[in-house]
Amino acid sequence: MREHARISLGLLLAVAVAALPTLAQAVLEPLELSAAVSLANELGGLEEYPDANSVTGLDRTHVEFDETGAYEQYNHTFVKVLTEEGRDGNGSVSLTYHRRYGSVEIVMARVIKADGTETVVGEDLITEGTPPEISAMNIFEADFREISVVFPGLEIGDAIEYIVHQSYEPLINNGFNGIYFLQYVEPIVESSVTIVGPSSLPLVHVVKNGEAEYKETTDGDRTVYTWTARGMPKIERELVMAPPRQIAARLIVSTMPTWEEMSRYVWKMVDEKCVAEDSIKDLVAEITDGLTSTEDKIRAIHYWILENVRYLGIAMDRGAFLEPHFAAYTLEKEYGICRDKATLMITMLSEIGVPSWMVAINPSHRMDTEIPTIYFEHGIVAIEGPDGGYLYIDPTIEEAREVYAGYVGDRYLLVATEEGKDIRQAAHVPATANSGDITDRAVLADDGSIHGDVTITGNGFYELILRTVNKNMGPQQFEMTAEQMVQNIYPGAELRSFSVTDADDLYEPTTIELSYHIDDYALDAEPYTLFRLPAATGSFELLSGFLFGRMVGLPERKYPVALGVTLGVDEKAEVALPDGFVVENLPDAVDFEAGAISLSMTYEYVPPGSNDGNGLIRYNRKFGIDTFEISPEDYLNLKEAVRLAARSEKGEVILKREEG
Repeated sequence: MREHARISLGLLLAVAVAALPTLAQAVLEPLELSAAVSLANELGGLEEYPDANSVTGLDRTHVEFDETGAYEQYNHTFVKVLTEEGRDGNGSVSLTYHRRYGSVEIVMARVIKADGTETVVGEDLITEGTPPEISAMNIFEADFREISVVFPGLEIGDAIEYIVHQSYEPLINNGFNGIYFLQYVEPIVESSVTIVGPSSLPLVHVVKNGEAEYKETTDGDRTVYTWTARGMPKIERELVMAPPRQIAARLIVSTMPTWEEMSRYVWKMVDEKCVAEDSIKDLVAEITDGLTSTEDKIRAIHYWILENVRYLGIAMDRGAFLEPHFAAYTLEKEYGICRDKATLMITMLSEIGVPSWMVAINPSHRMDTEIPTIYFEHGIVAIEGPDGGYLYIDPTIEEAREVYAGYVGDRYLLVATEEGKDIRQAAHVPATANSGDITDRAVLADDGSIHGDVTITGNGFYELILRTVNKNMGPQQFEMTAEQMVQNIYPGAELRSFSVTDADDLYEPTTIELSYHIDDYALDAEPYTLFRLPAATGSFELLSGFLFGRMVGLPERKYPVALGVTLGVDEKAEVALPDGFVVENLPDAVDFEAGAISLSMTYEYVPPGSNDGNGLIRYNRKFGIDTFEISPEDYLNLKEAVRLAARSEKGEVILKREEG
């Protein structure tokens, strides 16, 4: 924004705020219409914000909490629409909540038209009901609610203004904490947070990834904390970037002194729900009958929960501290949120003598560890592992064959125990634990045709991807994908056979087997014959199109890539050569390793006689991303690996017919 516009807008906001009686009341009252129109005009448009779809002129939060940790919160938001995308994105606002813990109310909502008039949102455009994702699962859960407001007739150049009131019981008795975002994917002119609480419960606080003016005052036995950030730029969108909540400037506050206290509190909340009623005892006895090893019993319990208890994957902004149901209740209903399924598993594991604990974790982004907070997204299970560590089980990923979750590596998590645990970082899970395993055995005939038999399988997260694709597509559509795979080798390639294992059988790894035939594959340039190794084209590697395509389309990246898990591929191929040929040239080998990215591509000629047959060529490609989040630096390493791979893949094998 131009400098004079920034100054005048700041003055306008100051005047608008000064015109309101007190801070506590300010969040309850909209701007005067004349002030709202002036603010909308002063915000400007695409000239001031050429890369924005909307601009937030005012984003204010006011919170008051008491000694119990219960709190009231008001949010006052003013947004101007700059483009059609901005109009569509701001045409409605939805908030989810859980009635057991609090309530949400739209205090007011209106559209400030570009011509200076207003359209007040009527009650008919403010609706409340079951969140659509729950309705789609045919689940009746009356306490999960969503309130939505629609802004009628919104057009480019208009602004919306709304105030939301939220009231919540404490999630942790005698404690309060929160995360407040000062930045978003669209620019914010002014963002402020005011928190009022008992001076006997002082706040520990930190602002990450940005700066904010801070002010602290006292009012009797209460302390007033205020943070104000101005001129916050938009977060640029990048494909598969880390979520904005990890990148944005944010304020984190807490009255909780230690993570250990958090751990103990969660343990108590979960432990009292782990009651093994007869229904659970009988079920565990049934599904573990005849099994002798503890590992087999753990697997049987894990698979049973995956297959029989639906995952209600909906966030209520209450983090991993949403109180779970009793284990027997979840068993009876046959569905639950992550903490419900984890509580059921903990109870069932206890019946086979395996101690286990609830674990709070953030799968989608890096955890803020500076201050103890309740803001975890997910709840899973920990059991004792080797060397005094833990092994982690996620009973919500229904297609996961592996019992122990491969995505937890290097993530911070909180294990809930009776004595209390500090937040910890899980052990590294290498890329080889989440890798694909591909083999191709091919025969090149004297007439230039080639026939090959391919097997594709994997372990860890790679196997999960294969199983998920198989389950979503079904065998027929998957076979069409296999046809496209062989077509990618060479136009006119024929898929001779195809099979894939049962997607619902967790006891067998997902395995794809196919055979292909290609006429006139090799180029006859007497006395030479030229061809590309089919496996070296990358046609059998399902992730290459993404990892070596769209992901590396940017020259560089500002933000990390949220891969979510380490990942690797080990691809081997053998091509038997026709009689009477020797190898004159092989494609260039690749040996690259930088940061978390590694790639090796090797080609080996085995001459006739050394393998009791004709000569053959062996090919091996090993690719690894040994981090769950690719940094901007490693992104450049990934681009270099892609470049080297592409050059090697284009290389041709040159054969020469032996004389005589």
